[in-house]
Amino acid sequence: MVVQSPVFVVPTQIAGYTIVEQLYQGSRTAVYRALQPDTQQPVVIKVLRNEQPSFSELVQFRNQYTVTSNLDVPGIVKPLDLAVHGNGYALVMADVDSVSLNQYVKTQPLAGHAVMAIALQLADILHDLCQHRVVHKDIKPANILIQPETQQVKLIDFSIASLLPKETQAIQNPTMLEGTLAYLSPEQTGRMNRGIDYRSDFYALGITLFELFTGHLPFPSTDPMELVHCHLAQHPPAVDECNPELPKPLGKIIHKLMAKNAEDRYQSALGLKHDLLQCLEVWYHPEQHAQFEVGRRDVCDRFLIPEKLYGREAEVNTLLQAFGRVAQGAAELLLVAGFSGIGKTAIVNEVHKPIVRWNGYFVKGKYDQFNRDSPFSACVQAFRDLMGQLLSEPDAQLRQWRTKILAAVGEQGQVLIEVIPGLEQIIGQQPPAPPLSGSAAQNRFNLLFQKFIHVFATPEHPLVMFLDDLQWADSASLSLMQLLLTNAEQQHLLMLGAYRDNEVFPAHPLMLILEDIQKIRGNVKTLTLTPLSQDHINHLVADAFSCTQDLAQPFTELVYQKTGGNPFFTTQFLKALHEEGLITFDWAMGSWQCDLATVRSLALTEDVVEFMALQLQKLTPATQAVLKLAACVGNQFDLTTLAIVSEQSELETAAALWKALQEGFVIPTNEVYKFYQNAPIASHQSTLLNSDRATSTGSYKFLHDRVQQAAYSLIPDAQKQAVHLKVGQLLLHNTPSETLEAKIFDIVNQLNQGSQIILAQSEKDNLAQLNLMAGKKAKASTAYKAAVDYLKSGIHLLATTSWQTHYQLTFDLYREGAECEYLIGNLEQAEYLFYLTLSPTPDTFAIAEIHAIKMYLKMAQGENIRSSFAEGLQALSILGMTLPHTEAEQQVAIQNQLEQLQTQLENITPAELFDRPQITDQTQKVCMSLLADLWAATYMGGAQSLAYLSLLLLLNTSLKHGNTEASGFAYCLYGMSLAHQGNYQTAYEFGTLALKLDQHFNSTKFIYKTNNIFAHTINPYHQHLKTNLPISRQAFQTSQEGGDVVFGVWAVSFLIWVMIIKGDCLPEIYAETEKYIGYVQGVNDVNMLYAFTLQRQFLLNLQDASHCTDLLLTQAGDAASEPPYIQVWRTKQNFEHGINWYCFLKLQLSYLYGHYTDAIAAAKEAEPTLPTNAGFFPIILYCFYYPLSLTALYPTATSAEQQAYWETLNHHQRQLKIWAASCPDNFLHKYLLLSAEMAMIAGQTLEAIALYDRAIASAKANDYLQEEALANELAAKFYLNWGKPRIAQEYMTEAYYGYARWGAKTKVDDLARRYPQLLAALLQQEQTALSVNETVFAIGSVTATGASANVTSTLDLAAVLKASQSLSSEIQLDQLLATLLHTVMQTAGADKCVLMLLEDEELTVQTTAALDAANQIQTQTYAQPVPIQHSQDVPLGLINSVKRSMQPLVMIDASLHPQFGADVYIQTHQTKSILCSPILHQGKLLGIVYLENNLATGAFTSDRVELINLLCAQAAISLENARLYGRSQQALVQLRDNETRLQNLAANIPGMVYRLCLAPDGSVSTPYVSSGCFELYELDPDDVMTGKSSIYSRHHPEDEAALIQAMMESAQNLTPFTQEWRIITLSGTVKWLQAVARPASKPDGSIIWDGVALDVSDRKHAEAAVLKQSQELEQALTELQNTQLQMVQNEKMATLGNLVAGVAHEINNPIGFLNGSIDNAKDYIQDLFEHLALYQAQQPPNRVVQDNAEDIDIEFLLEDLPKLIDSMQGATDRIKGISTSLRTFSRADTEYKVSANLHEGIESTLLILKYRLKANEHRPEIEIIKDYGELPKIECFPGQLNQVFMNILANAIDMFDEMAQQTTFEALKTKPQKITIQTAIVPQKQIIEIRISDNGKGMTEAVQTRVFVHLFTTKGVGKGTGLGLAIAHQIVTETHGGHLSVESAPGEGSTFIIQLPMQP
Repeated sequence: MVVQSPVFVVPTQIAGYTIVEQLYQGSRTAVYRALQPDTQQPVVIKVLRNEQPSFSELVQFRNQYTVTSNLDVPGIVKPLDLAVHGNGYALVMADVDSVSLNQYVKTQPLAGHAVMAIALQLADILHDLCQHRVVHKDIKPANILIQPETQQVKLIDFSIASLLPKETQAIQNPTMLEGTLAYLSPEQTGRMNRGIDYRSDFYALGITLFELFTGHLPFPSTDPMELVHCHLAQHPPAVDECNPELPKPLGKIIHKLMAKNAEDRYQSALGLKHDLLQCLEVWYHPEQHAQFEVGRRDVCDRFLIPEKLYGREAEVNTLLQAFGRVAQGAAELLLVAGFSGIGKTAIVNEVHKPIVRWNGYFVKGKYDQFNRDSPFSACVQAFRDLMGQLLSEPDAQLRQWRTKILAAVGEQGQVLIEVIPGLEQIIGQQPPAPPLSGSAAQNRFNLLFQKFIHVFATPEHPLVMFLDDLQWADSASLSLMQLLLTNAEQQHLLMLGAYRDNEVFPAHPLMLILEDIQKIRGNVKTLTLTPLSQDHINHLVADAFSCTQDLAQPFTELVYQKTGGNPFFTTQFLKALHEEGLITFDWAMGSWQCDLATVRSLALTEDVVEFMALQLQKLTPATQAVLKLAACVGNQFDLTTLAIVSEQSELETAAALWKALQEGFVIPTNEVYKFYQNAPIASHQSTLLNSDRATSTGSYKFLHDRVQQAAYSLIPDAQKQAVHLKVGQLLLHNTPSETLEAKIFDIVNQLNQGSQIILAQSEKDNLAQLNLMAGKKAKASTAYKAAVDYLKSGIHLLATTSWQTHYQLTFDLYREGAECEYLIGNLEQAEYLFYLTLSPTPDTFAIAEIHAIKMYLKMAQGENIRSSFAEGLQALSILGMTLPHTEAEQQVAIQNQLEQLQTQLENITPAELFDRPQITDQTQKVCMSLLADLWAATYMGGAQSLAYLSLLLLLNTSLKHGNTEASGFAYCLYGMSLAHQGNYQTAYEFGTLALKLDQHFNSTKFIYKTNNIFAHTINPYHQHLKTNLPISRQAFQTSQEGGDVVFGVWAVSFLIWVMIIKGDCLPEIYAETEKYIGYVQGVNDVNMLYAFTLQRQFLLNLQDASHCTDLLLTQAGDAASEPPYIQVWRTKQNFEHGINWYCFLKLQLSYLYGHYTDAIAAAKEAEPTLPTNAGFFPIILYCFYYPLSLTALYPTATSAEQQAYWETLNHHQRQLKIWAASCPDNFLHKYLLLSAEMAMIAGQTLEAIALYDRAIASAKANDYLQEEALANELAAKFYLNWGKPRIAQEYMTEAYYGYARWGAKTKVDDLARRYPQLLAALLQQEQTALSVNETVFAIGSVTATGASANVTSTLDLAAVLKASQSLSSEIQLDQLLATLLHTVMQTAGADKCVLMLLEDEELTVQTTAALDAANQIQTQTYAQPVPIQHSQDVPLGLINSVKRSMQPLVMIDASLHPQFGADVYIQTHQTKSILCSPILHQGKLLGIVYLENNLATGAFTSDRVELINLLCAQAAISLENARLYGRSQQALVQLRDNETRLQNLAANIPGMVYRLCLAPDGSVSTPYVSSGCFELYELDPDDVMTGKSSIYSRHHPEDEAALIQAMMESAQNLTPFTQEWRIITLSGTVKWLQAVARPASKPDGSIIWDGVALDVSDRKHAEAAVLKQSQELEQALTELQNTQLQMVQNEKMATLGNLVAGVAHEINNPIGFLNGSIDNAKDYIQDLFEHLALYQAQQPPNRVVQDNAEDIDIEFLLEDLPKLIDSMQGATDRIKGISTSLRTFSRADTEYKVSANLHEGIESTLLILKYRLKANEHRPEIEIIKDYGELPKIECFPGQLNQVFMNILANAIDMFDEMAQQTTFEALKTKPQKITIQTAIVPQKQIIEIRISDNGKGMTEAVQTRVFVHLFTTKGVGKGTGLGLAIAHQIVTETHGGHLSVESAPGEGSTFIIQLPMQP
């Protein structure tokens, strides 16, 4: 189905204007050209497309009209009218016949000069806007109109423009920011800690010009948050770099416009215009104008106080570092303290920038000095802010947030909605949360809020929460802050708090909470801000005055004197002086000036509040009036509320507030204020406003607390109560009842401040009712202190007769007040209020409820549990269910209830009970709930009879009256009772029934209770103990959701019990306790806290004997001082469970360490309290370790004792047997082990052997690690006592490793100490290198300061052995380091120890240890080791000395040491005794141990030194072992990962991974093939690996030999095997395989190949096809080349032949004429000669003739003329010969060969080349040597052969010419260049051979191989084609069947040999 967009119909008329055409249609607006009907004036009309526009859209439309209608600026399009159109507006503007600039440049690209002209116009427009105090806020090409013909531009769209001099942008989702994101200034993002003013338009102009000049935006990103980050942190490229044709000054101008800080941009549009004009001059006349400095004429006439921070660089850096840590996963609290106005908020706001980079959320709230009773007020503001940010997200993302939040809070969302009402808009309406009593509600709220915070504080979105003015925070907020920051799981949360440190004191609630947080969290940092120094103030003043700091100094001194360096006071002081005209701008000097004398004469107050009050009094009375009321409302207020309390319309209120906005005393926090600017709104426009008022009211906040204080101070003290009362009454009167609860705090806070002047009791009663509502709401929000205050206020307002006149109101106030007093710890006041509540109350249900509340509160307190019994019994009694108080009466009642129970259960199964009807009797329903709570109290208090009776009553009531929510709990309790009686199967059936019923009723109150009981008493006797873990974890989770800390802490305790008893790794259990320690501590139940502490002590002691525990005796053998709560439990008998658990843990610990007497004593102490246990599974420890202790003492006991022991053993054996039958997983191995021990003492050896092994196997099978180790230990002792140490050694070794895996290092040490002979192999392996020689310490050579030391030769071997065993047993590096320091300190008697290890040739401090106040050794291991040069823990010089000498050093008194006494560390700490010893292993330094004793000098005696020396030797070995172990563990993990990856890879890669093994005997096996074997071979992989099938039998016969050969070569040379071959599968398919494998030789002589085989059939087929095609293409290419050569040759010869023939023809004609004429001339001359002779003979010459004859030398002429004629005849003959040669060379080849003389061809070629052979300026003539043999004519193509001769000879000449360029003329004369031509017949071959040789430079072998290749040439570019010799080769070889070759050597010339057959 295709959904079509609605068709938008163009209207014919809008607001009376006739529509001509539609110009634009966007998603929100449409623009039309229209005509005014009367004048026919063309106009442009802009309307909203949405028929139901939002209020913000209306505000923007009106703002365009309001801002521009009064502007007299030629550069804007002024509106003509703002007409009402439907539900919106129509904005009518003059038609200027222009188009938007962004559309224009798409069709008409602008030249740079045109853009410059536009820039100048825009500078003028912005100057005019600045003069009118207008900030456009949305400069971009789309909002600039250009007239195409005139190129005039105008600015449009003032929809978000501002008339305020400065605005502040709050942090929002980037998609919701005002303006266009691509052109947005940094301050408009809300993340710059700067206000928005006219300079924001300069930034947008800079981006616009950048785009116009370059054709693209400076930041091309489309991601909103990334674009915000670009505006904040990234610098754009220079435009002159993007377009080099642009002048460089232009790049600087645009760069200055786009500066990140407004102070660095242009400060005036005129300054910008000046620089643009200068740039234009440079552009037009670059030769006349040099580069200039931009901004020199940029002078601002507006007094701007810089907003940047002065003197706070360090604090800002600390803040950013804290956010960096939080972004990486930390959770921190950072506080900023200081006086009001000191700049705390400004510091915090600097965190906005990095939040963008991390895509984080920033929320903030502020506590109000005049509304301190509103609980969570700042938190509500902060999360209202966060909800607003979420609501701005796209729908898809909002749905994701909704899903995440609901997943976190479940069905309890309403609890958070009560505190954060805006949350309902995200997650929708939620079902009411079940009501819970006090502490339960508190716990539920805590859990939900933590989960809620976790949703937002994530790696993807770190959360920064800023709470301002914490000194006014309510206690609930402080508790919430403590909760969030002490939660160990909290990450990615930065809590920022600001408070006035001058308004708090050590006992202030804030300080107390911070102290608690510091104790738990330890990372609370406070930045205390002090006033700015005078230098910093001077810097600020100089920047504000645009002058030098020296010039500003005198005025600064005055400012500093008045303001004391307070930043807020300073800025307000400067602003006030400017407004008073005392700071003025001097145009002549171009700077600001101040009249110091006048300022000094003013009597200005130095109190900032008084000062601000004076400034406020300059406002109009109307403005002052609304500001006073606003100060009563709060620091933040909305227009609707302010209008109500000022009793004016919103329009009038906004008008009165406008001046305060303009002066900056009040700041708008949204854009609604613009709706009320300037002109009053028409009535219809008011209607439009009211239609959307519910969601769009103007909101504001005071500039600063001091401004609010100043406004509040304007109210006379005598009138303040009346004002608050009136404000409250007006708010109450104007608040609808359905929204009253949401605003109850605001209303009641106002009314309470004026309650003392209320006279009418009815009004007091109404106010009391409101206080009750506020108190309940505060209580529901767990703000109990605020609730108490409200409820107290309500009680004080009541009349003395209120119990009679207003009973319910009075009862509710007292009851709620009592509960809240109890919850904040005011127990006496709570009891008093409860007493007052109960006295006059007739309602039995109400009375019972009060007693139930008291019972729960006392039980939860844990101090006096028995007092809670009475409350529960009293409540039941009131409802008609009276329970006996004495033990005897209770036993009788129990018997009666048991009989009833048996009767009711006779004929029904547990499963059938599920279908019982639900209870209808309300009294019985309440009684059941009370009985459930009473059972919990009595059970914890140890009142077994009363607890059992409560259980039976609960069960019988449910069976009699029907099922209810408590029924499941009742059935589970009954199941617990059955389990205690041994009926485990039925117990399990009732337990599962209980779980099913709870699920059916969704009983949030009982699910966790039932889970706890089921897991503690029923499930362990039916299923493996590990199944308890998820049940206990669910119990803990649901108890948190239900707010029940009692059952919650029990779930935690029994979760740890499960892990202890089932033998989880001890460090892992301890890590689990770390998760819950904060929760257990927060429960405030001292009994459970101490029980939990005992569990932790048990775990720690097993891991390290040095951990102090209340469970064992001290090392000296004296009884440890009894812990306080053991004594309390023993004395008061108020928590018998605790005594049970204490004894169980002590029993196990004592037994494991062999303290059997102590173990039995612990068991005896536990016996009286065992009935309290009632089947809880920790009793397993008692039933197991008690009899084992008896077996240990049995052999040494007396006969009577043995008899008693044996009876006890039989009893416990029977019990374990019963449990093992019910649940062998948990109990079989225990039963078997106890039976083995009993068989051992009974002498039943063979039975004992079998039982030990069975016990070990059973424990191992069920993962009872510690009891598997114990069974091995006992078996070892058994065999040792039997005299079989070798068998004992095996079992003891298993025990040793078992305890090690369990993590029981102390038990491992105990085994090593007790059985060194059985563990010798292990211990010696660790200690073999223990030798004095291993260290460099030699007895008698200890360096000592002071008197020389006598070295004792006898060492304390016991101490050394013990210490060595401790060290050798450690394999974990961190634990080893702690053990080492602990051991060394004890051995040496030091009070401080530092261990340094050598890492990468650098010593680093790894671990330190020191004595605490209790003289206990506390160690600290650094997560990141500290280089010694950066450490403050050691004297650096001394350490370096020991490091280099590798000798120990002892100082008797360090301060007197001549070399190191002056060390800074020694001087600072006044160190006394020092011992520094190296740790060496095999002569190499591993580390250094540094010890000091500051109690005495000479503390380290020589024997102690020797002990330390030995310990260092052992430490070196242990350290090396630990490092090896660490590396081996890493390698093991890596190996496992690699194995897994390899298996995955083998399974997923195509083909088959295989391993082939060639045995020494030549047999071949395949131990591994991957699953790809089946796809390749069609063989099952398992069959191949087992040898059932063979892949080798599938080889193709034709490829077998090659395959075997390749395999043998790989085996012989151990080279990789690479082969391709064919196989034939079972189905007959032939496949090509390719295999690659790498061989490896094994010690046994076998060779294995690991490789992969792939199916390459497709490739081989493709290759065959490609090969065939390639061959065809190659043949075609050859033919093509031949054809090309033939064509080239033909064309060349044809061209040359035509040329030569033409030349010969042209020569022949004149030569023929000359020849004929010369012959005639000879005859003519002869005739003339004869005639002359005759004439001379007949006529003698006269004198004239004779003289002439002499002149012409007639005799010579007669003699020479015949010779001349003969010469001419010779020349013509020669020319005729040349012509003949040309005709010979150019003869056209026929289609067949002709007979030719080769010599003629050679000669003709030489004749043509003769001109090139002659000498020239570079070389002498090339000599031709001919050695012709007698050659017959041969059949050939003479023309083609002539071409061969030509190419070879021409190449030789070219080579000689090239050589001439590189050699002198003289050098060439000494070695003439020659070409030799030899011809001969080779008779043997019947060939003619022609050899053409030169004596040139010759050719390399590489050139020779390619000389005849097509297109190959050695000549330079343009000098050779690479065709000549290729053509010659083809002519000789292919055309004539001959052979053409070359012989050459570099420097020896070349010879081309042409061989032609004599016969064709």
